[in-house]
This record gives sequence, C-alpha cells and structure tokens, in this order.
Amino acid sequence: MSDDSKTLRYNVRWIENTFTSRTTTQSLLAPERDAGNISSHDYDAATHFLPAFHRHYRYVGGLLGIPLMYAVRRPNWSNTRTYLFLTTASFGGFLIGHVMSLSAHYNFVRSIENPEGFSQALDNIQKNTGSFPLPGPIIVRQGGKWAVDHDPDTPPIHTPPMTRDTTAPSPTTDTAPASIKSTSKWDQIRAVNSRTSTNSSWDALRQNHERARVPASPTSMNEGFERTRAEDRAAEQAKFDELLEKERNMK
Repeated sequence: MSDDSKTLRYNVRWIENTFTSRTTTQSLLAPERDAGNISSHDYDAATHFLPAFHRHYRYVGGLLGIPLMYAVRRPNWSNTRTYLFLTTASFGGFLIGHVMSLSAHYNFVRSIENPEGFSQALDNIQKNTGSFPLPGPIIVRQGGKWAVDHDPDTPPIHTPPMTRDTTAPSPTTDTAPASIKSTSKWDQIRAVNSRTSTNSSWDALRQNHERARVPASPTSMNEGFERTRAEDRAAEQAKFDELLEKERNMK
C-alpha cells in the first residue's frame, strides 16, 4: 500500500474489498494494534468506519434514479425520453454517491494519528492476505501534503514525474550508420542502373564503329593481295589468248 515508511497510500477500492465487515476488520487490525503499528485511537476509528455504509453510497445514488424518474415523469413522455432521463439520473446519482464516498474516506485518513504506522499495518495485511492493490482512487498522505491518484503503481507525490527524453539522437548512434549505409547502397544501385540503361546501346554502336575502323591483319592483307594477283594474271592470260586467236584468224 505504501512506497516508503513516510507515505500513506490509501487504496479506496482495496480497502472496501478487504474490510467488508466489522468482524473482519477487527481480526485484521488487532494484530497490528498489538504490534504497536496502530494506536488505540486509529484502531477504534478504523473498526467503526471501514465496514460502514459509505461503501454503498455510489450504488444507492444510482438506484435513486428510478424513483426520481417516476416522480418527474409525465404521461406524454415517450419511451425514449423516459429511458434517457432514467439513464442520466442513475449515472448522476452514481457520481454523486462516488464523490460522497471518497469524501468520507478522505476525512477518515485525515483523522489517523499515526499515518506511518497505519501504512505499515496495511502493508502487512496485504502481504498476509495475499491480495494486491486494485485500480481505483488512491488517497495519498505525506506529512501535510495530500493527493488523489487513480493508479496504484504511480510513484509517491514527493517523486518528480518522469519525462520523456526528446533529445535528438547524435550522429554516433546506431541510426546514423544505418542511414548512411542505406543511402550509399541506394546510390550504388542507382548508378549501376543508370550506366546499364544509358551506356549499353552507345557502347554497342561504338564497338561496331571501332571494328569497322580497325585495319585488317597481315594475314588477311596477304590473302587479299594474292587474290588480286591471281585475278590479274587470269585477266592478262585471257587478253593474250584473245590476241593469239586474232593473229591465227588473220593468217
């Protein structure tokens, strides 16, 4: 129930679920009184208050909406209007009863003479019964300071609230290298795609052009020269044969 020996954290829902009757309250608080954690004044006040009728205020307030509805309802009201009025009245009565119950618990906590000992007693009862604080309103008393909380796991009122660290990560954190690596890899892929898409056709044309300009090898040149000489000899032989044929005809 308490986070340190100087703070009393009074969980209203846990109190109402644990100290359900006067007999139960006496059996739970008597060992703590005998151990010196609770004074006689606090013991008597607790045994009279904790199991009292204040635990039912919120439910009674919710049920009061029914007689209130019959008291103000008119014959010309439709069913929808009647239902809305009953719902609103019941919810309003529940809230009023809840506020009245919290006020009663608040006044009881103020009346405790030894809040440190009472806090220790509630801690011992919680451990012995094996019950745990439940979500709900919590009255926190620390010296002359008071607060109402709704989370049993929140720190005491003297503890400064924790804030998020909104400082931007430095370039030396893991996020910076990951970003750089990701960018470099993308640049590499983009550069490769750019070279592939823009240079492939140009390279092909250039290679074909270079092949056309490259001079023939010595072997190919010799072969062409020999073919030319053979063709020349054949042509000269044909002309010589033609001249001989003409001379024979003239004789």
